[in-house]
Amino acid sequence: MAEKQEEGDVPNSSQGLTCPLCLVIFEDATLLTSCGHTFCRPCLRKYDLSHQDLDHMVCPLCRTVTKLSSNRVDDLLPNVTVNGLVDDHRARSGGGSVILEMRQRCTVCNLQVEAIAFCSTCDAYMCDQCCVGHEQQKLFFEGHEIVSIHDIVEGNCKPGSRYEKCSVHRQENKYIFCQDCKIRVCFKCVIIDHRDHKIKSHQDFEKEMQVKVSDLLHRCETKKSELEKNIQTVETHRNEAHTALQLLREHVGQACRTKVKQLEDNRCALVEKIDVLERSFDEALNGLKSNDEYMIETICRSVDLVANDRLGCLEADSLVAHTFFCEEIDGLLKEVIDQTSAATIREKTQKQRFKPADDTSFDLGTSQKQMVRLHWMAY
Repeated sequence: MAEKQEEGDVPNSSQGLTCPLCLVIFEDATLLTSCGHTFCRPCLRKYDLSHQDLDHMVCPLCRTVTKLSSNRVDDLLPNVTVNGLVDDHRARSGGGSVILEMRQRCTVCNLQVEAIAFCSTCDAYMCDQCCVGHEQQKLFFEGHEIVSIHDIVEGNCKPGSRYEKCSVHRQENKYIFCQDCKIRVCFKCVIIDHRDHKIKSHQDFEKEMQVKVSDLLHRCETKKSELEKNIQTVETHRNEAHTALQLLREHVGQACRTKVKQLEDNRCALVEKIDVLERSFDEALNGLKSNDEYMIETICRSVDLVANDRLGCLEADSLVAHTFFCEEIDGLLKEVIDQTSAATIREKTQKQRFKPADDTSFDLGTSQKQMVRLHWMAY
């Protein structure tokens, strides 16, 4: 905050103005028309990248379906009201340059001396003398986080208390998480309104979320590695299949050189048959490779939406959205990797054999797989 709020002022808080996906102030707030939920337009674009094959978007909060036009997210309507509130909030909040220009005064003493530091625990600006006293009185202020005004101006840190103030009990910090309501509350709120609910400290909740996300990210990396190895295997099988087919070409060529010119048409037909066979195998292998590459791309895009430095701030709609994306990634991770199709295609090519015709026949020979014959008799 640029200066301490006085009682009765409009609260300078971003509560209600944060996107449930990125957990920061809305950037170009955009409505999903079917359900009315609001998200940043860039967040919706990133979310939509993994669902280009659909003609609709599923809301991450309520899972209501919103139809999309040909321009997809770009044609969704902006939330004019929210964008206006965001502009007002930014105008009131300012930034480091505003703090520098206003020369923030100490809010601890009554001397109106210029502040040199900010205590994020007390949510107060301090002059030189108050800062020294703050640091020396360990009985009352031990463990408090103090940052210099210079660091705030330079953008190395942001002014603000570690915990958000309770909107009901304005002097209390919201450092407890209610698992039933999926929101952070202060101690007084727990006693009054959340007495029988499952609660845990903000630190424990944040650690739990970090553990879940860390496990999910680890599984994503493992899945990516498996898919990348499978792609390499596909390419290996492709080379082996090409080698086997090339061997067929060489055999056909050798037989062709032993025959007379009138058999040239027969040779060309055999080579074309092999080429068709190769193209069919290539198409099958390319399909396997494309599926693996698409899954890697989908996982990477979904991870961008799940991995967020502000996981500890998840609550209500944000937690629902985060859970939705985690479930979506979990579903991708459970899909079985096809590790046999490429090998099967390779085996099929290696089973192809060329059998030269005897000297009394007027064709080159046959390309055989078991009883399948690919030769033509010349009459």
